[in-house]
Amino acid sequence: MAELSDQEMLRYNRQIILRGFDFEGQEALKDARVLVVGLGGLGCAATQYLAGAGVGQLTLLDFDTVSVSNLQRQTLHSDATVGQPKVESARDALARPRLVGRIMGRAGANQPAYYHYAR
Repeated sequence: MAELSDQEMLRYNRQIILRGFDFEGQEALKDARVLVVGLGGLGCAATQYLAGAGVGQLTLLDFDTVSVSNLQRQTLHSDATVGQPKVESARDALARPRLVGRIMGRAGANQPAYYHYAR
C-alpha cells in the first residue's frame, strides 16, 4: 500500500482523523483507481470530489465536447474550453495546483476519448 507523504497527511488530515478511516483508509484511497463515465453535470462533480478526497487514479471517459449550454452545471469546464473535448477540459481543470496530478496516458485517434489522471 502506498504511504502518504507529509504534504498528503496535511492535505487529508480531516479525513484521517475520522474514526474507522485513519491512515489506512487514506492510503487505500491513494491506491484506488476509479473510472468516471461521462463528464457532464454529475461526472464533473464526482471527479472533483474523488480527486479532492485523494483517489490515486481517475480514468475519464467522454466522447463529447464542451458547449456553452454545459457551463451552468458542469463546473470543470469554462468559456475558454468551449469546443474542446470534455476529457481535455476536465483533465486540465483537475491538474491545477490545488489538485496535483499528472496524466498517465491517452487514447483516441483525432479526439481523445479518455485520460488517466493519477497522483
